[in-house]
Amino acid sequence: MNIKIICFGKLDKKFFIESFNEYANRISKYANLQVIELKEEYQKEDVVNKNINSDLLIDKLKAFSDHEIICMDVSSKNYSTEEFMSIIENNKNLKQAKIVFVIGPSDGFSDKFLQQNYKKVSFGNITLPHQLFRIILAEQIYRAFKIMNNEKYHK
Repeated sequence: MNIKIICFGKLDKKFFIESFNEYANRISKYANLQVIELKEEYQKEDVVNKNINSDLLIDKLKAFSDHEIICMDVSSKNYSTEEFMSIIENNKNLKQAKIVFVIGPSDGFSDKFLQQNYKKVSFGNITLPHQLFRIILAEQIYRAFKIMNNEKYHK
C-alpha cells in the first residue's frame, strides 16, 4: 500500500520531527509512506491566501487521480478511529492501493476546493497546529494498521 501525506510547511522543531519519524518508521512495516511538503503562499488577505493555496492543492492533486484523496477538514464529519481504519482497510485490498491524505493550508480550504469530489474527514472540532496534526494523522494511520492486523497497540 502506498500512502502520501500532502501538507504545507516543514516540521521545524526537533520534537515534531522525532515524533513524526517514530510513527513513519512504525508505518513502514505496513505501507510505503511519503510526505509531500508544499510552500504556503502568504498574501495580505486571508481569503486570497485560502484561494491561492487551495488552487495549488487542486493542481497538485491532478497527479494523484488514481489515488483515493482524503482531505482532513475540521468542518467535516468526525470519524472515530474504527471508521478511519475502515477507509484504509477498504483500500488495502485493492491491487494498487494508493491513498493521499491532505492537510490544508493554515487559512483552511477554499469553497472551490471543498466542492471537489474528495472524501473529507475530521478528527474532531478542535483546531491544532499543522505540525502537531501531522503527527496525530501518522499515529492514527499506524493505529489503523494495528487494528486491521489484530495486533496489540499498547504493550
